Amino acid sequence: MQKQLYIFSDSIIRRKDNTLLCETLADETLDENNCENVLSDDKDSRLCREEYYLDEDVIMPTGDKKYIPVENIESIYSFGSIRFNTRFLYFLSQHRIPIHIFNYNGSYAGSFAPSDRNINGSILLMQAEHYNNYSKRLYIAKQIITGAANNTLANLNYYNSRGADLSDEIDYINKLLNEFDNVESVSTLMGYEGLIKKTYYETWKKIFKQPVNFSQRVKHPPNNLINSLISYGNAIIYSICLDQIYQTRLYPEIGFIHEPNEGKLSLAYDLSEIFKLLITDRVIFKVINKLMITEDDYVSRNGSGWIKKNAKKIFVQEFEEKLHTVINIRETDRNMSYRRLIKEECYKILKHIKGEEEYKPFISRW
Repeated sequence: MQKQLYIFSDSIIRRKDNTLLCETLADETLDENNCENVLSDDKDSRLCREEYYLDEDVIMPTGDKKYIPVENIESIYSFGSIRFNTRFLYFLSQHRIPIHIFNYNGSYAGSFAPSDRNINGSILLMQAEHYNNYSKRLYIAKQIITGAANNTLANLNYYNSRGADLSDEIDYINKLLNEFDNVESVSTLMGYEGLIKKTYYETWKKIFKQPVNFSQRVKHPPNNLINSLISYGNAIIYSICLDQIYQTRLYPEIGFIHEPNEGKLSLAYDLSEIFKLLITDRVIFKVINKLMITEDDYVSRNGSGWIKKNAKKIFVQEFEEKLHTVINIRETDRNMSYRRLIKEECYKILKHIKGEEEYKPFISRW
């Protein structure tokens, strides 16, 4: 089975025959602008040179080389500075492997996508028509935000049944959700979405079983451990949605909630609204409540901060485990991983714009 390759270190990555040759840069001078974790009392001044993560068989300490068969890789996610040449990009394109680039705090920077992606002019026209026809756009936008709201409730109901007193917040979100049928504009719908998100994040202090510094969502830049984990996980979800959109012939430039002129690949942001709650948030709840990651794993300096080496590795491992967790879909009685569910969501939108089947979002039973 193909896997995602995560690169956390400053690295050289290139083609070697039919493999990828990855080598960390162990001889460069580090400073606090490109290193996560260099503190004056550190015994190892190179703690920021993180390992790679593909699976348990692909772990690279600093300075080592690793040859990874290209057929083992589905996508590459780089959170460090990497060096490569155009020959390497052509090699990725031949094998249809996208590479996604992030900065050290997890913010998405951009992607390289293979040139032979599935494209279809008629689908482009149908997708654009569903955006330009306001009632058609509103229907899809309403379905996506309804799915996100219900998945928000799934998370809250789970923790409410396990001792967190979230009844008031659940009632309030249900009340907002019941208003969706009367909404006649995407902007109004997004206003409701904002209220739901604000209420949802306010419950996190009741969900967490250890004291953490988190009171509201802050993005640019994330200002504490929890906001950094949210940004980190959501950026990966966005990239996975982008991968699946390319594979299903949809066009990421045309979304239904986010405007195309926002400088984003709008459809990927739309779809990520459904799955961030089920993957990113649930992984955060797990690693915090089980003390797998604590406030000690976050370094703050001069108004910025970063997550330490071991915590990032733990988070990615748990994230991958969640992506590959298989659940039963009651409506179809099929077993699917969360990663596969994202692709299925793309297919459902594709069928909708082609007039084959009315789009309904995935809603978790838990």
